[in-house]
Amino acid sequence: MRHALLGLGLAIVSFQALADDIIRISPQIELRAGYKGYPEFEECAWMTEYPAHLVEYAKGQVELTDASLDTVPGRTLRVRIMHMRTADGGGFSGPKWAMIRAELYEDGKLIGQYQPYRRTMTMFRDGCSSLSKISDALAADTAAWLRRGNFKIEYPDDQATIEIGPEEDVPPIQ
Repeated sequence: MRHALLGLGLAIVSFQALADDIIRISPQIELRAGYKGYPEFEECAWMTEYPAHLVEYAKGQVELTDASLDTVPGRTLRVRIMHMRTADGGGFSGPKWAMIRAELYEDGKLIGQYQPYRRTMTMFRDGCSSLSKISDALAADTAAWLRRGNFKIEYPDDQATIEIGPEEDVPPIQ
């Protein structure tokens, strides 16, 4: 009986430690300061799709919170849309793409940044369905980054120049 209670106590402590490692994210990501995105973007649900996809791909490592991330203790992930290109017209309007920046904080201190982007060139898709496809891929990329755990600060200047513009090609994925 004593061993069973001891085992149960250790399991509770282990579960508590796992719960403390949960990364919390807002149910909606935002555009970076001063960026408006494309007009078609406002019609899409992409800002809420990405966090939902991330929770799914992270398999228990990430959960949504309605609380302000500034007030949440432990690990939080703040995600901003840095740049995007979307337009209706399928393949006739060119590639659709998006770049996000995920910033991982621990107790309010920045511990890691990740800035992936994805693009798609699918025929017969509208801008929102293309963004949904991109959102799914970016969430999978971010979940893989969180699992790898090799966190570093790559963009110390929050307002660092973004070299990709709406009229320019997206460089290949690194």
